[in-house]
Amino acid sequence: MRLLSQVNLNSLKIVESAARHRNFTRAGEEQFITASAVSQRVKSLEDQLRFKIFQRGGNAVSLTPEGETYVSRVREALERIVAASMEATGQSQAHVLKISVLPTFAARWLFPRLPSFQQQYPDIEMRVSTSYATHELAASDFDLEIRYGDGHFPDLKADLLFKEDLTPVCSRKLFHEILGDKPLSKVTPEDLQHFTLLHSDTCTQNWQSWLGFAGASFVLGETKSIYFDSCMMSYEAANAGMGFAVANRAYMASDIRAERLVAPFAVHHPNTAGWYFVSPDTALAARKVVLFKQWVMAEAALTQRQLDIEMSGERQQ
Repeated sequence: MRLLSQVNLNSLKIVESAARHRNFTRAGEEQFITASAVSQRVKSLEDQLRFKIFQRGGNAVSLTPEGETYVSRVREALERIVAASMEATGQSQAHVLKISVLPTFAARWLFPRLPSFQQQYPDIEMRVSTSYATHELAASDFDLEIRYGDGHFPDLKADLLFKEDLTPVCSRKLFHEILGDKPLSKVTPEDLQHFTLLHSDTCTQNWQSWLGFAGASFVLGETKSIYFDSCMMSYEAANAGMGFAVANRAYMASDIRAERLVAPFAVHHPNTAGWYFVSPDTALAARKVVLFKQWVMAEAALTQRQLDIEMSGERQQ
């Protein structure tokens, strides 16, 4: 048996890649070697360690209990090596905050507020990725994500920003073209029959959910519809006067306040799902993550207070 002090660093990188992908072929593609070469490297390391790292089964592989512990420590060690190398060459990532955000959340809520974070913390360099996909944060380059869901994200710390609150919106111009000077307080869900409904492929149940909550499910069969590939596009279409979109009120609040859009219905459909600040425990101690979390949670709380006040005022009208 070769001495453990002679373990090859490349072998550790290959094992970490195989563990992350649960597949020798994909690990080989990432490391620019064949799947057979991956298997040979793994077997050689297992012989040195005298325990199995992986359970083989067809194309997929899984970690043994000993392998889980070992790979976790290897991953931490590799990260420290990379960090040490970057610090030695003046490329420390301690000031670089990498976040993944849902596209509509980014465009409609986060980006208008982000300049205030940049002004408060100019030393933190932001790298923002927008995607509907979720990532395995422990194995990714991201420090955190903003995710939509019920708050149950295994092995991750999740803090609620705000819950979804659905309400239909349309342009003020279109509203008056169709309903004239009808007071907003007199508008009922049945009036939606006179408008085109704007749907989204990423929020397919929103109209059905809201209309069912409002007791007007029949409206879906009585109206014209236009379908878009994202919620964001349906909101832009509403602003352009194409019809009614059903939207999270937090996303559209600034347009409603500026009177570009109207939200005429007293029916606001609360959702059990919402948007969450999500991060692995290992990232929460980093200064950049702590500061961003404090900032975004405060902004979310302010948004919720503003919405509560506005909705309370509408109910009293």
